[in-house]
Amino acid sequence: MAKLSESRGCAETCRRAGASVARCRRAWYIGAVPYTEPEGYRPEPPLDPQANGPLGWEDEALPWHTRLARTLSATFAPLDTLHAVANGTIAPALRFMLLSTLPWMLLWAIIPFTHTLSFGPSFRVAVIPGASGGMPIELDVVRAMAIGVALSGLTQLSWALPFVSLLAGFADGSRTEDPKRAGWRTALYRMWVVPFGMTLFFVATSALPAEPNDFVVELALLGFQMLPRMLVLVHCHVMARYFGADGYGAMAVSVVPLVVQWAVGLWLQDLAVSLLPAMPPA
Repeated sequence: MAKLSESRGCAETCRRAGASVARCRRAWYIGAVPYTEPEGYRPEPPLDPQANGPLGWEDEALPWHTRLARTLSATFAPLDTLHAVANGTIAPALRFMLLSTLPWMLLWAIIPFTHTLSFGPSFRVAVIPGASGGMPIELDVVRAMAIGVALSGLTQLSWALPFVSLLAGFADGSRTEDPKRAGWRTALYRMWVVPFGMTLFFVATSALPAEPNDFVVELALLGFQMLPRMLVLVHCHVMARYFGADGYGAMAVSVVPLVVQWAVGLWLQDLAVSLLPAMPPA
């Protein structure tokens, strides 16, 4: 009759070898109670999504617009593409980031940082005479777009760098993928979300009447500024869980980088406003 330690030893041997129940049918008896490996046992961490093939953007069999649309829509289903995002190279993720993020980086800052144009309520646009020292409207718009790219690039780096560092620090080594590369791929594939939300926010606020309802303004702030960041937080959290971080570790990996990004973004926007010429009185 086997002892309890022998029963546990058999189970541990099966687990370390990765053997399935079909290949590990040896049963030990503790008194009259048999012990066999549980059918549903898996040696991986609790969060173990199935591999559903390559990410849409990296499926060369599809046309580019289908790959782009599938990858954008997959942003709203973090668990479905978790394994595919964690397993791959940086180059395709970088190409996707340039195609999906750069347009929104260029667009979102036009309304808040253009001085020769006034974006009033209900989509009213007017030219401001003598603004920005007589700078042509075209150059003023280009300057605002350049500010948007610079601010977005710096704020996104202020999120990506601590996220990649924390993900690598809290990874427990249970995965074969490189956590640093997975962190960069996560950042590059989800980087479009925040600039896209900011673009929608400024467009939405320009569509409001002269005296908008406070609830509508708060709703626009929540929907276009906060929810995109919450979506990014979910992606960071599930990636941290995928690499074995648990409890406070997963919270740190997901929350701290976004707090840093929010603070850096506010500081950079205030800095940009202070360096630009003052707006003429209304």
